[in-house]
Amino acid sequence: MIYEWQNAPKAQFAVIGDPVSHSLSPKMHEAAYKHLGLDHRYVAIRVPPNEVTDALNHLTQLGYLGVNVTLPNKEMAFGWASSKDPISQTLGVCNTLRIQTGEGINTDVPGFVRSIEGIAFASGSVLVMGAGGSAKAIIHALSGTGWEIKVWNRTAQRAEAMIKQLSVSAEILDEPNLQGVSLVVNTTSASLQDDQLPIENQWGTADRDLYVVDIAYGDGPTRVMRSAEEHGYRTMDGRRMLMEQGALSFEYWLDQDAPREAMLEALSSE
Repeated sequence: MIYEWQNAPKAQFAVIGDPVSHSLSPKMHEAAYKHLGLDHRYVAIRVPPNEVTDALNHLTQLGYLGVNVTLPNKEMAFGWASSKDPISQTLGVCNTLRIQTGEGINTDVPGFVRSIEGIAFASGSVLVMGAGGSAKAIIHALSGTGWEIKVWNRTAQRAEAMIKQLSVSAEILDEPNLQGVSLVVNTTSASLQDDQLPIENQWGTADRDLYVVDIAYGDGPTRVMRSAEEHGYRTMDGRRMLMEQGALSFEYWLDQDAPREAMLEALSSE
């Protein structure tokens, strides 16, 4: 069930965003509480971007302890938080809040790094698609690690501004180009609308060992994942990254180890 923030129910934790109906965070966190015998509740709450401050203040008054923040509200959450961790300060983005104390952190960076651990890549060139908060986090995670970073966004100026803010070395592409790329990470909202991306016409130019990651997820493979799989490429959606982010949020709020296997099982059964 999805709640409007004005009608938020009694609970301790929530995910806020717009849209938020697709979110599997409640199922994942509820599975963690059940596994550990914790009497907590986690809900999904729709919050339009221009209402984030009012919504967070309202949830604070209701006694909520922690909130995860998804698209498109991460920048607004950063502005609301009175205390931020170094990663959030660098990115200008928070996705996890302790709202009773106004503290904010970003779990996108470590969550992404953990989600791709163990994957073998043919080379060190990555194409990041998008220029929002998640793209910032992923580029920040990959910078300084030897990856050659390429970025494509429908609005090139926004990608240029993002790279300038991060002070990293990256190539801004006018059109997606897969030559020499071993990892593609889609952070755009296209998957949420099932929209086609320009990259789908270029699979034939890519290395056979290409790995395609879409940080979105749905009832099944996203459109860009289906397209990649039809051409024989390996893919992964955002569930493992979501699990790692969720586990880090769980530990941040409750100061105890998260049951990662139980959380991933809840996501995998969806």
